[in-house]
Amino acid sequence: MRTPKHFKKWFEAWPQLVCFDLDGTLVDSVSDIALAVDSFLVEQGKPPVGEDQVRQWVGQGAASLVRKAMSWTDLDEESYEDCYCSFLIAYKSNLTQKTQLYANVLDLLKALKANHVPMALITNKPSAFVKPILEHFEISDYFSWILGADTLEEKKPSPLPLLFCAEAIEAEQDQCVMIGDSQTDSRAAVAAGFKNVLVTYGYHQDVDLKSLEADLLIDDLVELLL
Repeated sequence: MRTPKHFKKWFEAWPQLVCFDLDGTLVDSVSDIALAVDSFLVEQGKPPVGEDQVRQWVGQGAASLVRKAMSWTDLDEESYEDCYCSFLIAYKSNLTQKTQLYANVLDLLKALKANHVPMALITNKPSAFVKPILEHFEISDYFSWILGADTLEEKKPSPLPLLFCAEAIEAEQDQCVMIGDSQTDSRAAVAAGFKNVLVTYGYHQDVDLKSLEADLLIDDLVELLL
């Protein structure tokens, strides 16, 4: 397969490493996440906040998500542990009830694999939830690394997870790509010295993606194969 135009422009060949975010990049998971958030809120006697609101909160990990929902509904911090545990239990029981793979994810993964490009999955989702989702969609075997929020000492927007993978194969940072959907992914990519690709269809944390000055904004992952 010929080298796609963006990779050819940046590297003159295929990248040495491609790192992917999960939620909002490879899978549309907000419906199941919102169900779990609403579940713990109702347990606490609060009204559900719904999918549209939760969509604005996804991306910085489960702890941050729970705290944002608590703040939104005026729940006291002292109930955090109960809320967090209730969220984890509710989400674990419905990881893939409504979650869907985005368009052309498989096409991109297959093309990268065919051209011997190592891939990493780097997410701020708790690790216990990551592998089951990947296995449900039969894509776990594409990734040489699967890093959740609690895998290393730091998570995105720290560059540590990205650099951990690059250093493992002695990849040059300027020959690597991070593909995500949010400011969290963008900051991690910039700090690591990776090319910064953002998809426009994901969860943007209410941030204008154009303001992040990514190397590339795309509406569909297939654009990376053109």
